[in-house]
Amino acid sequence: MSRVFLIGTGPLPTEDPRELGFPQLRTRQMLLPLLDAGHEVMLACLTRRGLDGPSDRSASGRPVEVTVPTPKGERRMQHAVVRPDEPGRFLMMRDLRRDFGPDVTVTAGPFLPMAAGARAAGDEPLWVDVPGDPMCEAQAKAHRSGSVDPIHRYREMLGQALARGDRFSVISPSQRGTLVGALGLAGRLTGDALGDELVHVIRGSVEGVHAPGSGVDASRSVLPAGFPELARAAWVVLFCGGYNNWLDGDTMLTGLLAAMEAEPRIHFVSTGGALPGHDEGSYHRFRAGAQASQFSDRFHFCGWVPTATLPAVYRRADLTLSVDRPCYEAEFGARTRILESLERGVPVASTDLCDLTAELAANDLLLTFPPGDPGSLADLIVHACRHDRGGEDTRARWAAQRGRYGLTETTAPLLQWVRDPVRAPGGVPVDFLEDTWQELARLQDRLEDVWKSPTWRYLGRLHQLLRRLRG
Repeated sequence: MSRVFLIGTGPLPTEDPRELGFPQLRTRQMLLPLLDAGHEVMLACLTRRGLDGPSDRSASGRPVEVTVPTPKGERRMQHAVVRPDEPGRFLMMRDLRRDFGPDVTVTAGPFLPMAAGARAAGDEPLWVDVPGDPMCEAQAKAHRSGSVDPIHRYREMLGQALARGDRFSVISPSQRGTLVGALGLAGRLTGDALGDELVHVIRGSVEGVHAPGSGVDASRSVLPAGFPELARAAWVVLFCGGYNNWLDGDTMLTGLLAAMEAEPRIHFVSTGGALPGHDEGSYHRFRAGAQASQFSDRFHFCGWVPTATLPAVYRRADLTLSVDRPCYEAEFGARTRILESLERGVPVASTDLCDLTAELAANDLLLTFPPGDPGSLADLIVHACRHDRGGEDTRARWAAQRGRYGLTETTAPLLQWVRDPVRAPGGVPVDFLEDTWQELARLQDRLEDVWKSPTWRYLGRLHQLLRRLRG
């Protein structure tokens, strides 16, 4: 068995955090199979201040031993909290890794964990998880912010991870192609690496996130404070989680308003909201538009709610939404909110832009509509409301497919590699700044050759003659 230094995002779902998103779910997805396989794990969690769970007693980076529920029982591990917004975060990661002395370092989830792993790892093999294309996400952030800063920052950190990683994981087969291309630009596709499988697909998984023994008892889940009191006949459309840069809020709002006009039973409930430090504008724009509409009394915004209340929230929902704008991030990214809804037995209406939605739609597990088409979204919602096939049908269809998205099944490439981790062949050093200086030097040499040539001297004398004649 190996000593694994795992870098991820916290707090874990077992801590009943106030905010639960893809980075935490991805950390859980890779942590639990490693523990169940018998590896000795130290988890270094990048956790924002104010989101600490009961086990986050070490806010200064000192590890503590904790017990974690897994599918095979309770496991012990070392756990340390690192603040992602504090100076010295990567140095703290390096100190934790040095003191632990791992056989292998693994990163889980976007975006800081991969950068932290590249800077903290020593000579041991490093597995870098890149679930979703960082540069596509940077493009979406740049579009929202009107600034190129995200592109510069993401490119720098991705470059460090590509240069140092020995194995990489992505979220989908399509994203595997983009990361292989990025590795080529980073100089990693050398002759020595021919035939060496650098990139593996680890699909998303939320298996058992609220199952018995997971730390959150779904059977005892109750609706959160502030959840609207709705009539039994109310038909609830739920949006659960963060409002991110690639959400098409305009299409979602316009489609919902048209559906509400056609069907008075429809209500919209939102749990989740703005993503601090990532996207705080999309949520507020959508909420302002909803509250200014003629159906404002049928929009209910609960904000972020405790994780333990989510099973009860899903039990009250009749349909969930995932609405993306057409962009590269939507094509190569993850859509874990869809998996969570299916895990809870709630039908999903979604744009069909990525590998996951295509797979689910092919197995009749998704109600799809064209991106940027609020009319089609409205028709879909109204039809679903009037011809509700119910959660039982969704649960039956999901049961036939869920093994494809199980914890052990999805992480099989990682588990196999960690049993016998090896360093990958090094790459060709790429220094774009040095390349620029060399090109300038070559241009300077070319100019000097021109200046010294007989033709240049002749043209110079001709130019002086013409000036005197005009003179």
